[in-house]
Amino acid sequence: MLNFNDLWIWFSDTETWEGRYGLWNLLAEHVSLTFVALFAAGIIAIPLGLVIGHFRKGETYVVAISSVSRAVPTMGLLFAMVLFLGVESRNLAVYIALGAIAFPPLLAGTYSGLIAIPNSTVDVARAQGMNELQIIWLVEIPLAVASILGGLRLAFVQVASTVTLAPLVGLGGLGFGIVQGLALRDFAQISGTALAVVLFTVLGDRLFAVAQKQRAFQV
Repeated sequence: MLNFNDLWIWFSDTETWEGRYGLWNLLAEHVSLTFVALFAAGIIAIPLGLVIGHFRKGETYVVAISSVSRAVPTMGLLFAMVLFLGVESRNLAVYIALGAIAFPPLLAGTYSGLIAIPNSTVDVARAQGMNELQIIWLVEIPLAVASILGGLRLAFVQVASTVTLAPLVGLGGLGFGIVQGLALRDFAQISGTALAVVLFTVLGDRLFAVAQKQRAFQV
C-alpha cells in the first residue's frame, strides 16, 4: 500500500529524475511521441477538413470516421498495428496508431468550424473577387481557428493518455515507469509516474483550452 511519505521520498530521490529511465527522459519521450503523432495526423486531417467544410460535401464520411473512432479500442489498435507491421517496425506502427487516434477529432473540429460560418460571409468574400483558395485561407481559417483548436485539444488528450501504453510494445514514455513499477511492486513509482502522466495531460489540455477561448473572443 502506498503512503504519501513513500511518494515524497521517491520524488526526492535524484535517481528518479536522472538517467535513461529517469523521469525527465521518459517525459521527453512522452512529449515527443504525443506531438509527432499530432503533427502527422494534423497535416492530413486539417487540410481534408478544410476542403470538406468549404465545399459542404463529405459530411457522411466525417460522421462515419468519428463514430468508428469511438468504437475502436485504443489498446487493440496499438497492438494490431504492431502485429501487422512487425516488431521491427514498431516505431512506425505506434505513430500510425496514435495518428489514427488523433485524426477523427482533428477532422471533425476543422469541419465543424467551417460549416459554422454563415454562407453569407463566404458569398460576400466571393463577390469581392476572392477565389476559393483565398476564401479558405483569408476568411474561413481565421473564423474556424477556435474550433480547430478544440479538435486539437481533444486529440491531444486522447493521444497523450494512449502514449502511456507505448512501453508495452517496446517504446519509451512515462508508461515505462508504470510498467517497471508493476514488475517491481514499487507502488511509489507507479503512483508517481501516473501522477506525472495526469499532470502532463491536464496541463496540455488547459493550455489548449486557454488558446481556444482567447481565439473565440477574437472572432
